[in-house]
Amino acid sequence: MTESTTDLASRTPRSSGVQSVARAAALLGAVVDSPSGGATLTELSKLTGLNVSTVHRLLGTLCAEGLLCRSREGDRFQPGPVLLRLGRRSLASTGLPEVTAVLKELADATGETASIGMRRGDRVLVLVSVQSEQPLRYLGEPGVSVPLTRTAMGVALLAFDTPSPPQRTPGQRRGGDEDAGPDPTEDAEGADKWSWHVRLLAAQFRGYAVLDGADGSGLRGLAAPVDSGSPYIQLAVDIQGPAGRMTDDRLDALGARVVAAADSLRGLPVALALGQL
Repeated sequence: MTESTTDLASRTPRSSGVQSVARAAALLGAVVDSPSGGATLTELSKLTGLNVSTVHRLLGTLCAEGLLCRSREGDRFQPGPVLLRLGRRSLASTGLPEVTAVLKELADATGETASIGMRRGDRVLVLVSVQSEQPLRYLGEPGVSVPLTRTAMGVALLAFDTPSPPQRTPGQRRGGDEDAGPDPTEDAEGADKWSWHVRLLAAQFRGYAVLDGADGSGLRGLAAPVDSGSPYIQLAVDIQGPAGRMTDDRLDALGARVVAAADSLRGLPVALALGQL
């Protein structure tokens, strides 16, 4: 459970120094989380539960140290240059800029929308997307959660997470992975189960997964797993676009691009960074 800024500001600390730090942190959090790009003195007092005089005093110190600054109009407090510099340093250390650069290169090389996603139980959470510049394109939607069996990234995750995914014990969770649920293909029966077995084996053989949209969208996806240093495969990269453009004769060339993009992300601390989104 996330602690609110009011709780942080009002709890009783051990010393006045700790109290000031806690209150300053609450103010910084309230400013950063403000949906309107800043907050007024009155708004910050309400958000943190601190009286106006205390907020005014702390804001003066935070502005003097460059952690906050006033808006051009002077009535709102916004992140200052020091806070922005800290944010850039933190972002750079996570590998996120490199992820976006890799996806941009992949989108430019293939002409299709490129995305990275993370497994969450029996679904894939789309984390970052770079859209194709083609007039007719797939619109990447970061934040969307899709069943594993309905996205190429999900097929890649199922195919490469273990040496032989179809042989997993029904309902078995991957050891030590709290985000993993039962294999979603376990409920398939007969010919459908066999088709999934073949699909996963084909992905393992090719090195990338292919999945056509089953909803009549006309989309096709190609995906490859990302080895981010975790004992289990949690991330995958894909491209999606019209099946009429991603034709069968282009699959190997497009798949090679996707695999190369996934390989270039190897070793970056993306699992930790993206797992916080």
